[in-house]
Amino acid sequence: NISTVLESIDERFGDQNLGAVILSTDGIFNEGKSPIYATIDNNIPIASIALGDTTIKKDLLISTILHNKIAYLGDKFNVQVDVQAFNGVGSRSQLKLYKIKGDQKTLLETESISINKNNYFNTYNFELDASEDGNNTYRAELSAIKNESTVVNNAKRFYVEVLDARQKILIVANAPHPDLRTIKQLLESNKNYELEIAYAKDEISAIAQKDMVIFHDLPSAKNDITNLNAQLKKRNIPTFYIVGSQTNVKKLNQLQSLVTIKGENKSQNDAQAILATQFNGYTIDDLTKQRLKKLVPLKVPFGDFTPYSKSEILAYQKIGNVETKFPLALFLEEQNQKTAMLLGEGIWKWNLTEFAQFENNEATADFLLKMIQYLSQKEDKRKFRVFSAQNSYKENEAVFFDAQLYNKNYELINTPDAFITLKNQKGKQFEYTFSKNDNYYKLDAGRFSEGNYSYVARTSFAGEQYEAKGKFAVQAIEKEQYDLTARHDLLYALGEKTGGKVFYPNTIHEIDDYLANEKVLKPLLIQNSSTEKLLNIKWLALAIAFLLFIEWFLRRFFGHY
Repeated sequence: NISTVLESIDERFGDQNLGAVILSTDGIFNEGKSPIYATIDNNIPIASIALGDTTIKKDLLISTILHNKIAYLGDKFNVQVDVQAFNGVGSRSQLKLYKIKGDQKTLLETESISINKNNYFNTYNFELDASEDGNNTYRAELSAIKNESTVVNNAKRFYVEVLDARQKILIVANAPHPDLRTIKQLLESNKNYELEIAYAKDEISAIAQKDMVIFHDLPSAKNDITNLNAQLKKRNIPTFYIVGSQTNVKKLNQLQSLVTIKGENKSQNDAQAILATQFNGYTIDDLTKQRLKKLVPLKVPFGDFTPYSKSEILAYQKIGNVETKFPLALFLEEQNQKTAMLLGEGIWKWNLTEFAQFENNEATADFLLKMIQYLSQKEDKRKFRVFSAQNSYKENEAVFFDAQLYNKNYELINTPDAFITLKNQKGKQFEYTFSKNDNYYKLDAGRFSEGNYSYVARTSFAGEQYEAKGKFAVQAIEKEQYDLTARHDLLYALGEKTGGKVFYPNTIHEIDDYLANEKVLKPLLIQNSSTEKLLNIKWLALAIAFLLFIEWFLRRFFGHY
């Protein structure tokens, strides 16, 4: 990174009498911007000693790979591979793209390359599937051509971190219902949601792995969800109740605190949605506001509705021509659990009527998806958190970690010791202890060789054990192998820009004469003047006082004043 060197010199010595800079280099830069555009004082001449070989050798190489550093599970991402060849006209090669996992290589894509000129350059694009979460390793390889000067630069690895951002949503239903298919269709239109439908009569397992549970038409007379609901509260899993004709209102009142319903199970009203003007949880699109007024009513229980004082009401019921203060959709966050309720069934009718009128279902989707998004927003409540400074490091970079531990009042502390274990892809482990800094932890783990790594950090406080996990990758530095031709033209341009000159190893002795004879090193005369109080010069003050005393003495002695 030559430009960084020059800019550093300018920052450190720019205000001093810097006569010249002598730069010994081959002119090849493989990081940073071109030295020609470095921010330096053009009055400082740069004398370059031109090293390296400017002969263009026969070589085929992968010059650059451009790719997403982060992709999301289930998505596709693009990879751009730039291929160069010098003095290889008429040669043929193959570009292969592999996925690396441990010692296994899986071939993903192949491209044939026909080199039709001596200074060859071409870009090849690939579209890959993000099918596995974590740090994924890929390798692009070029088959060698005849008499190639080096094959080290024929291959290059790159890393893509695939994040599983999908939220696992479980719908527990009382019985089959048209609403279920509509909800599933609308939610699965968003790639961030993974949906599963189960029925209350079935055995429901792995509830702890769910990010949200939607109860449809539950609890009912036949299906009690008290135990399942208790598990959700214990784990603070967001819960969404959709009330239907089979919902047991009395049991529902016992399970949640959003609203109290006084009415009959068998009786229902037709209610349209009127959005609450005072709701500030999120913004409703104007299109949704307009279309909701034109959609068919939902079926809601007949009775009185008393919302909890802390509930946030999204929409009220409009029964006939009367806009009531009975809630239709509302939210509540209490004791670290978020809950929501839609007091009516018939989402499937909304979907059909909107499509019939407007040939799309944008309002229905917007209403439902935003309720799900608002309910599923997560706050980081972990009391022990560990962060790696980067997801991907180079071999010459140190790996840094920060850790935070919170007490019950969520105040940062670092009283107990914290430990971390790093493990490479071969299973070798590295043990470290965090150092304490102010009220948090930090660690400089040093440098690591190429590969994928995982880590587990542990600590304990007030009888509780805490653990945090993560992953990172380390990339090999092979840049010196990808540009082998010295760039002396760049050094001449740098000399022309700054008034400098280019020398070669056999003419280094001429640098002395250049600096002296061409007056590159100019002397700097600095003049400084200052004033000082006379009384601060003690000897002079004493001398003057002595002379005044002599004058007084002589005048008095001779009788003159």
